[in-house]
Amino acid sequence: MLSDKLREGAHGKVFKLLFVIIMFSFVFAGIGSYMIVRNDNDPAQIGETKISANVWKAQYDDQVRAMQRQYGPQFNKVLSNKDAVSALRLSVLERLIDNVAVNTVTYEQGIRISDKQVKEAIVKEKAFQKNGKFSQELFNAATRNMGSSPDSFANSVRNDLATDLLFNPVFASGSVAYPYEIELLSKLFSQKRVVDIYTVDTKALEKSVKLTDDEIKSYYDENHGKFMKPASVNFNYIVLSVDALKKDVAVTDEELENYYNLNQSDFTVPSKRTASQIIIRSSEDNFAEKAKEALTQLKSGASFESVGKKYSSDKSFEKTKGSLGTLEKGSLSKELDVALFNLKNVGDYSEVIVDNYGAHIIRLDKITDAYVPALKDIKADVTEKYVSSKALEKYNKLSQDLTDITYENPDSLDIAAEKLNLKVLNSGNVVFGQTNVAWPVSVEEVQSLAFNEENRTSHTNTNVINITQDSCIVINVNEYNEEKLLPFDEVKSKAHNLALDNVVNQKAQELLEKVKEQAKAGTLNELDPLVLKSSDLTVARGQNKQFSDVFTLSVFAIEDSVNSGIIADNYGKKSLAILKKTMTENEEEMKKYVLFIRSQLAQFKLQKLQSVVTKAARELTDVEYNESAINSVIKESSSNLDN
Repeated sequence: MLSDKLREGAHGKVFKLLFVIIMFSFVFAGIGSYMIVRNDNDPAQIGETKISANVWKAQYDDQVRAMQRQYGPQFNKVLSNKDAVSALRLSVLERLIDNVAVNTVTYEQGIRISDKQVKEAIVKEKAFQKNGKFSQELFNAATRNMGSSPDSFANSVRNDLATDLLFNPVFASGSVAYPYEIELLSKLFSQKRVVDIYTVDTKALEKSVKLTDDEIKSYYDENHGKFMKPASVNFNYIVLSVDALKKDVAVTDEELENYYNLNQSDFTVPSKRTASQIIIRSSEDNFAEKAKEALTQLKSGASFESVGKKYSSDKSFEKTKGSLGTLEKGSLSKELDVALFNLKNVGDYSEVIVDNYGAHIIRLDKITDAYVPALKDIKADVTEKYVSSKALEKYNKLSQDLTDITYENPDSLDIAAEKLNLKVLNSGNVVFGQTNVAWPVSVEEVQSLAFNEENRTSHTNTNVINITQDSCIVINVNEYNEEKLLPFDEVKSKAHNLALDNVVNQKAQELLEKVKEQAKAGTLNELDPLVLKSSDLTVARGQNKQFSDVFTLSVFAIEDSVNSGIIADNYGKKSLAILKKTMTENEEEMKKYVLFIRSQLAQFKLQKLQSVVTKAARELTDVEYNESAINSVIKESSSNLDN
């Protein structure tokens, strides 16, 4: 049974590896997305909810793009392996099932989220904001490019909010880090270890190694993966940007004046305050009390200059008179800003404001009211904003038209280019991760789109995706060249160097293993001339630049027994650490680690609790696998790889 194989496959090495590196969270996979009457081609059903093949494929594509961004060109090797691709697809399906199971339990508990709550959550999402405000156009474009719709996305948000409402109290209470746990971990984390470190003089060792042509060829044959020409792709594309459209915007004086009159708030020069300050820095004794004395003298009629000369910590006060210049709202820290703009009359003093820098007294010297400059004085600025607004209007219309036309005519970009007066450009041959190519071909998201398994095999137009907030692209892949093995003659020099490094590393490992055994047995008297020793080095977690993170962790993995050892990589060099002594910090030093450990432990507990909740949700719902539908999707992906 395939369902049994799915469960068994979850214990396989490939599946586990891929499952661990899945980093995204099916944001758009709310229960409402699936509650549609479907046929028998749905790969899985959870209770009354079905997961369609299209949803599964879309989530798989999202996962591939995310992993390509995270792991770069090397991830393409995974995508060329049928078993790995199948395992990844199955892991995506399992995560979808988990998500639907949790949402189903939430729904059955009667938790409902209002339209107002959904709207507030969407408006607050930074991905849909422009200049700090919610943008409907950006929201529509973003959901469209994700293959969703505003209504579908809102429904997903509704389900996420309901899930949070049900489970967050459980997560909050179950992820508490208790004092005794923190104390034990603090002792462990603050521990230091004194070790002797042995390395091998690899340069001297290298001189003694001579490789034959047969040995070099043998290394090449056994390590083909190191001599591969990377996969490449060639695609046509249409790019649309606001900047490119600006040159086509015609500007007349009449239109400019109308725009200026309708948008005067955009050109208003804000009110300003000219101010001076007396500051007594926190490094001085009784700085706050001194500031209160200074303020009392000012209120009694003493001049600002004389009081400042007496009390101010600013060495240049006599020259600058404590001037802060002319300031707009928000130019100072929050406390100073509020104090300054609350002063009503020129000559008024603030109360003493104390912050990390010291104690401040602000004097208001001048008020400049807000005003709107005349059009003739800011014509260049008004023109720039007018052109940008018109270009953006045209961009929004053209991007929608581009989406519609390329979808209706999927086999070519030519029709869209002709109707919209745009150019079809060609990328040339591009390797994933290549940056020395023209924009936007150099953009990671564009390359991910081109290397996407379905896009590179279908030769049809992709969705229109946003590259930036003001630009988008659609591509059509012409040719995909698989990764291929370079002939031995072309890479013989590289093969020689790698084979030599391999032999040297093996011999270095053998030398260090011998030292490790002798140290453990207490018989280490004389070292091989190629072995170098550094004595009594102290290793602490996260504090040793001379040791790599991997090597530091390895040192702390040594059993707490004198003369025990471990061989690990330290910045590319094999090194043997032999434990000589373990030290624990005092209580004061341990306190430094408490905050870090508390947050990390709480996060670990939260992740474990989320895993338990997901497992429980699956057991509370009926999960059915459609073996033929799953086989069909897996077979299709394998077929695409063959092609």
